[in-house]
Amino acid sequence: MLVMNYTTLQVFSQNIFENYQSKEILGHQAVTMINKFDIFMKNNGITPPLVPGAKIATSYALIYWEGDSNNVVLPYWEELYPTQKEIFVRWKGNDAEEFFTSLFNWFFIPHELGHFILLTNPDLNLTPYESERRANMFALSFLLNENGNEEKIRYIEKSLEEILKRLPKIDFENMSEKDYFNANYNKLGNNPDAYGYFQFKFILDLLKTKEKITIKNLLRN
Repeated sequence: MLVMNYTTLQVFSQNIFENYQSKEILGHQAVTMINKFDIFMKNNGITPPLVPGAKIATSYALIYWEGDSNNVVLPYWEELYPTQKEIFVRWKGNDAEEFFTSLFNWFFIPHELGHFILLTNPDLNLTPYESERRANMFALSFLLNENGNEEKIRYIEKSLEEILKRLPKIDFENMSEKDYFNANYNKLGNNPDAYGYFQFKFILDLLKTKEKITIKNLLRN
């Protein structure tokens, strides 16, 4: 876990998203977002049992909720494995780093916090498909509630539309996409293109349908 002195940190960027000059800056921004998410939950009638932390630790999983330490664990671009960078370059070319940042240092932070909130209700019985869909609903509800995020959301929407057109077709084996995702969830994590297809489509579908989301309902079966 990084020990950070935030008083002297600055972010310099000419892009829509910050190009983090250090892991300390990234950690600072993640903690700020987590604190805002906690306030957002309380304003919607949900009091989380704790305020999570953020840990910068690059791994093949990229970003995830670490229940043992109550941290969102997120990656740092400069520490990605070469094979991981190659995937983002293949998806977005010269814009690879900003696209990576838009998702794994921004959008997926409240997504993982959504998983944390879902785990606070032990009576929930969700399929992997529904769990991921609801985590994205938490993320979008939070981010769209924050002023000044419109350009960032538009960037993500346009990027995902472009990438989805280029991703390899998936053989759903005569199953619905939902059934295929649930049946192959553990294997999909080893296939960035296939897993990306589902996560990207979850986000785009929510953006396009403009579904009205009631936060408390996300904690119900």
